Amino acid sequence: MRGHGRRVRGICGVALATLAVCALAGCGRAPEARLESHALPDGGTTLSLRHARNVAIHTFPGYTVVRMSGPVSDGGEGTVPRHDTIVLAPRDAPLPQLPDALAGAAVVRTPVRTIATNSGADEAFLSQLGIADRLVAVGGLQSYDRDIRARTLAGEIGQVGYNWHAPPNLDVLVRQAPDVFLMRLGSLEHAGALERARRLGIPVLPTFAEDEAHYLGRAEWLRVYGLLAGRQAQADALFEEIETRVAALRQAAAARPPTPALWAYPNGADRWVATVRGAEGELLADAGGRNLLARPGQDGAYPSDMVSTEAVLPAADAAAVWILGDIHAVPPRSLGLLEGLQAWRPGHLYGNTARIDPEANAYDWYQTGVVRPDWVLQDFVKALHPELVDAPFVFLRPLQPGEFR
Repeated sequence: MRGHGRRVRGICGVALATLAVCALAGCGRAPEARLESHALPDGGTTLSLRHARNVAIHTFPGYTVVRMSGPVSDGGEGTVPRHDTIVLAPRDAPLPQLPDALAGAAVVRTPVRTIATNSGADEAFLSQLGIADRLVAVGGLQSYDRDIRARTLAGEIGQVGYNWHAPPNLDVLVRQAPDVFLMRLGSLEHAGALERARRLGIPVLPTFAEDEAHYLGRAEWLRVYGLLAGRQAQADALFEEIETRVAALRQAAAARPPTPALWAYPNGADRWVATVRGAEGELLADAGGRNLLARPGQDGAYPSDMVSTEAVLPAADAAAVWILGDIHAVPPRSLGLLEGLQAWRPGHLYGNTARIDPEANAYDWYQTGVVRPDWVLQDFVKALHPELVDAPFVFLRPLQPGEFR
């Protein structure tokens, strides 16, 4: 999710450009997107999705309908809902006769053999399913997966540009001719490129995994990619594994007294980006943490607010664990105010920067972290309740006072 247009609210609602990121996965202050309620043909079966709310899957004889909906940045501080419908049709059978209700829906022949994407998180979904070798185009060279990056450097995989930067390069897409383009819409301005790509014969599936309200909803999009790739059973099994591990971690953490915690990194001057709600806040709570800066918010509220040093200092003095390391952290001008705070000690400070390749500017927190919330939750439980987890950290790493990455 690296580079997503994350906005924060609060006492310092400025520096939006510097916050073109998302904590872990997807963001948006708009109300949770609702799936379009247009008519579907009779006789279909709806696939049960336990957590994902931005996608619905309906199977019919000879084809499958996938409906997606999610918030897209309007270029300012708001979002607008975007709805889309695609039809998955087996490539080894004739094109189905679609009813009028699906007239004009994009058709993707499955299983897809070649895939393009403009999102690092979507690369991670494919890697977890063992089908990253089907990639023919990615956003650029910031893949944490070294094999993907090497193939891109060699020119085997094209570069269409990342979703947070610009609309996709249609010339590259036409040249690479993927069976499907998994398109993360960086803003409403990019929607025109989606339609142009379809007119050029490129099947496009807009992805809203990172906009899901719950971290397990994001991971459940594995099942969408499994359908596309002919790996449905594998995707279902992997998601069940994630879900089972999350349940076990939550149960273990719930048996311990909550640990007072702070999740805030410095953003320069007198500003801190604090995780206060949303899916990220749920991860902290489910790991047995009591977020000292937790704030209420309506469905779809951005997970982070900009807060002042005055708000952070008392929380840091009461916290037993402080997650303050982030790739986007800008160290404060003076560390003097932090000296002596309870959490400003070795063994109490952590950063989400364990899986990072500085030379490639690749940051797996925003890639595999979206797909494997069980690994993220395990890290948080280990930090908050070390006696519950023997495994090493995956995404978190202990920091020394004065380190912010």
